[in-house]
Amino acid sequence: MHRLALHQLSLRDVAPVDLPGIARGAGVDTVSVFVTPPSPDLDIFPRVLAEDAAAFRAACDDHDVAVHNVEVFSLGPETVVDDFTAALDLGAGIGATRLTALVQDKDQGRAGDNLCALADAAGARGLHVSIEFMKFSECRSIGAGAELLSRLGHDNLSLLVDPLHLYRTGGSVADLRATDAALIGAAQICDGPMAAPESPFGEAVENRGIPGEGEFPLADFLRALPAGTPIDMEVPMKRFAKAGLSPAERSARLVKATRALLAEAKV
Repeated sequence: MHRLALHQLSLRDVAPVDLPGIARGAGVDTVSVFVTPPSPDLDIFPRVLAEDAAAFRAACDDHDVAVHNVEVFSLGPETVVDDFTAALDLGAGIGATRLTALVQDKDQGRAGDNLCALADAAGARGLHVSIEFMKFSECRSIGAGAELLSRLGHDNLSLLVDPLHLYRTGGSVADLRATDAALIGAAQICDGPMAAPESPFGEAVENRGIPGEGEFPLADFLRALPAGTPIDMEVPMKRFAKAGLSPAERSARLVKATRALLAEAKV
């Protein structure tokens, strides 16, 4: 059984403190949130701030909702891992069990050193680290991610597999099946057309398809994941928000479609 989490990116117009209640209303008992921006000039996502942590945690407790993943820890050429101390403490403090790392450094040696340092610091706080490969990073395919993990050999590093980024980086379900299952730590789910749009970044952060709306072979994707892999429903739905659907309505539609997909895939 794959545990589902409602990702903050699905509801960019919702404050993090309101996310647990919306998730519970949609029938989900887990959420994933942002605690640090991808970069100082890309601080565009709602995130839990230190001063909001107590209220957010109280909302989780009130609705009996857990925190799965916190994002997004970008490792660039100038990264000093100690600078993430506050974000790591915040993530652990709100009860997260995993964080997402992005490799934004062309220097593989330095990137590897920083990943291992982040994995050590996160592990000391009970957080697992998953590297997300994508077109917008320096880890641009599932194969590159698997090679990086194999080279580093750190037991607190794994891959996060998002079908959008799998297909937009030229990958396939066959590539996922060929990847050592021990390297897969987490996954995300969304749908979309097989042909890339004119604005891949806009697709990624504003409008993705809910399961069943697009052309991705999602049932096969789910069957290729290791059993029990936790899954974030990461589906920004700006079009539905503009059409007047409330956050609760959007979330209910997303959860219903995702559960139907899980039933179809028999996982």
